Amino acid sequence: MDITKQHQEQQEVKRLQSRISSFMGDFQLGTLLNKSGIRKLRGVSPLALFTAIFTLPFGGDNFYRGIVTEPGLPFKKNAAYELLRNPRYNWRKLLSGLAVQMARVFFLLTSQEREKVLLFDDSTYDRSRSKVVKLLAWIFDHNSGTNLKGFKMLTLGWSDGASFLPLDFILCSSANAGKRVQKDGRQGKTSVSIAKYGKKKAFERACQTRKEKEAERLG
Repeated sequence: MDITKQHQEQQEVKRLQSRISSFMGDFQLGTLLNKSGIRKLRGVSPLALFTAIFTLPFGGDNFYRGIVTEPGLPFKKNAAYELLRNPRYNWRKLLSGLAVQMARVFFLLTSQEREKVLLFDDSTYDRSRSKVVKLLAWIFDHNSGTNLKGFKMLTLGWSDGASFLPLDFILCSSANAGKRVQKDGRQGKTSVSIAKYGKKKAFERACQTRKEKEAERLG
């Protein structure tokens, strides 16, 4: 690789890291993570993990290249998986909290006469190549006019006509059980036995059951 080009790429990486660090500090991501129950249990801090994952799309990397096979990170891939899988972490609260912080900045940059509205969007989340995904269903895509396997991503957002901030979201399956490719496996049972699974496992299963019922109800 040309030395000049390599130097330019290194400088671009540094500028990207600087911008993201400034964003994390300006919008108090560490505090928002803590308020959302996303706290350090051991090892690296949640903010460091979140920053590494948040940076991936800006650097043109996916999770596998940027986290799983990246040797230069100060943490192992299991730490990142644990951050994303923990059912006690309230990611929806984090999203809404960050959106409120950003909306306050937008208020200062736009005219008071500009209309502010709440919008609902039900974009299609295409999973046509998937086979084993819980609650995967056949849905109708209004853009292509065809039925495909996937979910409806229902998003509540704030907009001032120029910007859009997502406040909350949910992946919706089909309310019609006959259209679901992958069943939920609950067989009508919604209660979870602590005696059978243990307190931690029972809590995880209860959280998963609640999310599944919400996805079915809003589908």
